[in-house]
Amino acid sequence: MNILGDPTVLMIAMAAYFIGGILKGAMGFGLPILAIPVMTVTHSLPIALSVAILPTVLTNIAQLWTFRAHRDVSFLPKFLIAGAFGLCLGAVMLSRINNAYIEIALGVMVLAYLVNRLRPAAAPRVGRPDLGPYYGFLAGMVHGSTGLSGLVGPPYMHAMNLPRPKFVFATGSMFTLFSLMQAPVLFSLGLFHQDAVWISLVILPFAFAGLYFGGVIGSRMQSDTFSRVVLGVLGVTAILPIFNGLRSLFFV
Repeated sequence: MNILGDPTVLMIAMAAYFIGGILKGAMGFGLPILAIPVMTVTHSLPIALSVAILPTVLTNIAQLWTFRAHRDVSFLPKFLIAGAFGLCLGAVMLSRINNAYIEIALGVMVLAYLVNRLRPAAAPRVGRPDLGPYYGFLAGMVHGSTGLSGLVGPPYMHAMNLPRPKFVFATGSMFTLFSLMQAPVLFSLGLFHQDAVWISLVILPFAFAGLYFGGVIGSRMQSDTFSRVVLGVLGVTAILPIFNGLRSLFFV
């Protein structure tokens, strides 16, 4: 792994984590779902997942502390418990199957959600709290296999019409738990790259700088604007795993 010795690749990683940090600060998600696909262009998915763990955990802990007064989210405990089991299954899938198919299916699923959400008849619908454990399990499985639970959890939480503070706390809780679990799970499967810690330390200041600027931007958003921005970011980031999956299948 030569990312530290390649200035161009390192600058791309810094930019990805800075922009991802802005998204994270403004909306509560966006750091791994932007940075991981970018890094998989030049490195394997296990390397990208290993690098993402430290920045994801620390930025999310910072947000959890900031929004701790908004932790009353009814479906969140069951969502997280189910997600923990799903993550273990997803990590086993990472070690055994071609994740390109998962990435493509995941991107298509998110785009389908967006199409449904943007239909005028669908706008007033509200998500179902009783489905929290099912979406939590799916989010955990996706995180364990691709690191992209941000394309599962946030759409469900967006459908619940959570206000920004609760949305940020809920997504932060999900990312913190999944990332803390992912390191030992990857290590037990022989997929964790220890050199990734040094890369994480290099890009960490850029992630936090983005988090700060994103927090300033997000604090000024009206609720309707926040909802539209979430949908827009989901649409853009859903394309990245589809691109990576197709590239892995047909061009590598």
